[in-house]
Amino acid sequence: MAKKKRKNLIILIVIVLVCFVYLRATSTYTSYESEVQTTTDSEVADWKIRVNDTLVTESTTQTINIDTIDWETDHVREGTISPGTSGVITITVDPTTTQVAFDYELTIIDHTIDENKLLTVTSVENTLSPLTQEGNVYRGTMTLDNLKAGDIDTIQIYAFWDDNGQDIEVDPDQQQSQSNLIEIEFRAVQRK
Repeated sequence: MAKKKRKNLIILIVIVLVCFVYLRATSTYTSYESEVQTTTDSEVADWKIRVNDTLVTESTTQTINIDTIDWETDHVREGTISPGTSGVITITVDPTTTQVAFDYELTIIDHTIDENKLLTVTSVENTLSPLTQEGNVYRGTMTLDNLKAGDIDTIQIYAFWDDNGQDIEVDPDQQQSQSNLIEIEFRAVQRK
């Protein structure tokens, strides 16, 4: 019987040791896993869009300066406008080094929106895919294919100073300020 007790004691010790080794190995593995740390570095895509002479570097609204309007009339002096005058405002959307597709929108504030403005938009055209219109907001897209091809979207806004057939007295020595003509805001966001 002493031999059987010794054999049982050895088996019990072996079982306890196996359990101890198993628990120790498991807790060591768990401890190792809980201390694992990782860091990820990703390259951020370049985002630079040039709209006429304005550089847009983030998805905020930028007011576009209208430096020149190509007037389509020959009855006024160079550099002046009058009621009944029409013209074309050209806006170029150049993605320069932009690496991500983006959607953009032009919000046009003209005489139909704000009576303090002088010009009314008669039509809007562009060179890439057609713009969609919702009220006075025009939306377009620059796809990755456009970016790879180096495409520039040229938007032409046709505007008219509608005098509604009324005689409007205009002081020829007083030039209208650009802010009174029309207002255009540009906004771009990364395409999802």
